[in-house]
Amino acid sequence: MHHRAKDITGERLFYLTAISYAGSDGKKSIWNIRCDCGKLFTMPASEWRKGKQKSCGCMTKRLISLANSTHGMSRTPIFNVWHSMKERCECPTAQAWHNYGGRGIRVCKEWSESFEAFYRDMGPTYRPGLTLDRIDVNGDYEPDNCRWITAKEQCRNKRCNRYIDTPWGRITIAEASERSGIGVTTLCYRLSRGVEGDLLFVKPDTRNRFTTSKTQEVSTDSRC
Repeated sequence: MHHRAKDITGERLFYLTAISYAGSDGKKSIWNIRCDCGKLFTMPASEWRKGKQKSCGCMTKRLISLANSTHGMSRTPIFNVWHSMKERCECPTAQAWHNYGGRGIRVCKEWSESFEAFYRDMGPTYRPGLTLDRIDVNGDYEPDNCRWITAKEQCRNKRCNRYIDTPWGRITIAEASERSGIGVTTLCYRLSRGVEGDLLFVKPDTRNRFTTSKTQEVSTDSRC
């Protein structure tokens, strides 16, 4: 084995498992890869680490077929993610438009025109409870700029996650949320409406529309 080649034998990414070192093309180390469907092929280790290729190609066809044929797909969480993404980027009347489409954030053409394409690219890595995140918060929704992360991880990557004055000192919105028990989306919404001081940390009350109705409306949009 080439002395610079990192041993990835047995490592697994998505539907692919690294089997053995296959040599070098002079610049990159090449590895034998096995797909879950049983197919064997080779690919550069550098491409493997990027994780852009999730299967030998078999899962692309399977996922598209599933998205096309499964009844009730429009009621699934991942379809709602796709729909919400399009709405906030493409519908000027959407409540979150000013933070997305209104400031130039777009959905790539293929995803915008096809839920199947979005499902093909993002379906393999989707798990219940994860949220869609743009790696570059000023970039568009497209395969190279999107990933699934937990809500807490996304909180720390928010454009609105600035430092604010609180009873605990000057801390980030995420830290204020953890200390107060008030959701990040609620705090961001209140800040965007000019709420300051102790009112920021009033506990939501289902009988008080000031603290609940509006925050419920934006709860599906996890990035303020």
